[in-house]
Amino acid sequence: MNTTWLNTLKFIMKCLHIEYQVPLYIVDQQGALIEEYPAQNFNPLYASKSEGLELLTQHIQGHYPLIHATNFVEQYLIVPLPAQPTVQANSNEPIDPASSHPLPTPESTSVDIEGALIAGPFFNAIVPEELIKGIIVDHQLSFRQQDEVWAFYKNVPLISKERIYNAAVMIYFMLYQKELDIAELIQHNLHIPAASIHRVHLDSIPHLSSSTLLSYHEEAEYTPPDRYHHNPEMERIFLQYIREGRKEDLIQWELGFPTEKLGVLSKKSLLRNEKNLGICSVTLVTRAAMDGGVNAEIAYTLSDFYIQAVEECENPAQVHMTTQRCNADFVDRVLEGQKQRYSHEVNLTRHYIFSHLYEPIHLQDLAKETKLNADYLSQLFKKEIGCSPVVYIQQQRIDEAKKLISLSHYSLAEISTLLQFHDQSYFTKIFKRYTGVTPKQYQKNRTGGERIGVGVF
Repeated sequence: MNTTWLNTLKFIMKCLHIEYQVPLYIVDQQGALIEEYPAQNFNPLYASKSEGLELLTQHIQGHYPLIHATNFVEQYLIVPLPAQPTVQANSNEPIDPASSHPLPTPESTSVDIEGALIAGPFFNAIVPEELIKGIIVDHQLSFRQQDEVWAFYKNVPLISKERIYNAAVMIYFMLYQKELDIAELIQHNLHIPAASIHRVHLDSIPHLSSSTLLSYHEEAEYTPPDRYHHNPEMERIFLQYIREGRKEDLIQWELGFPTEKLGVLSKKSLLRNEKNLGICSVTLVTRAAMDGGVNAEIAYTLSDFYIQAVEECENPAQVHMTTQRCNADFVDRVLEGQKQRYSHEVNLTRHYIFSHLYEPIHLQDLAKETKLNADYLSQLFKKEIGCSPVVYIQQQRIDEAKKLISLSHYSLAEISTLLQFHDQSYFTKIFKRYTGVTPKQYQKNRTGGERIGVGVF
């Protein structure tokens, strides 16, 4: 790495530290430390700073930035570093203002990777003391080591996911002079674990296509956990995306989590905590997929498989990867079932209804969405679904109301208004028509079998 390019990177590191208050490291392809700013202690759970940086460097894939978390919960932003190309200063390449030296661009030259810029550690959610105690128990640390670990976690900064993704895009532009879409970056980060897993076929599970299930290597590293004590509304949106087979929206939703507190379902072990959260997640995703049309026998068989897979995991990384694949598998099955079961126009109509349950929906809106005559659409929808669009909207809103009654703290009046039942007596009438009980009776008995947000996603 030439001096001019290294000086440019040092300048970038100082700017990033001022903005984000995280340590930054420049390493070569083997993870050897070239430069750091500012100099400070690394996570004491590693044998050394060199070991930690080498492990992080192993996850470089192509030119994309990676938001990565270790088995110790803390997270790092890893951006592959391009080798500085040898070109003439009077070329049309972008110029580094600090050195008047052209910066590399993927379009104009073959960019080799010669290391990485690593920023971190940081958290994107508050880590409760119980989880840190679980880490200490898992690693059987001495009293001196425990003090070092507590001191380390106390000083790790809290940065929201949105800021980290924006930082990744900004650094990428600085290094490559190329814009990177955040959605593209999220998609790439979610696909990272696929490189470290192998496929196994479950012939005993019927499927609509040749999709497969996955098992994982023992050495898999932990990716950022998305499990929080969050507003139940976030949970509702997550389950709605599963139910509708909306995989792209599920990826975008990943950015929507507020910076809250990581859930704790076990105070004795971080691994046990992750397994408990994973099992809760699999259970709720299974129900959502069944609501979306996945055959009950298939759904329960898959649920049993993934719960068993979670229990067999040997580290938090495997747990997170298993639940992530569970989500993707159920979403794919819901989507495939919809495509084969209904016509394109009916699928569009259902998607529009699901997406606008909290807004007024008129038959003309559906006709405009599908580019069909309103009367013809109503006939086609009733032929394939078994009821008119108006009745279907009512059914979906009552199903949504049941979930809100069970999962949220909204009053019945608020739920009625949210779901466009502006007359509460009419809401009660329609609710009783489809459930056999009034909203108040349902709230008292909690016959839906749901419970208030556990925060497992």
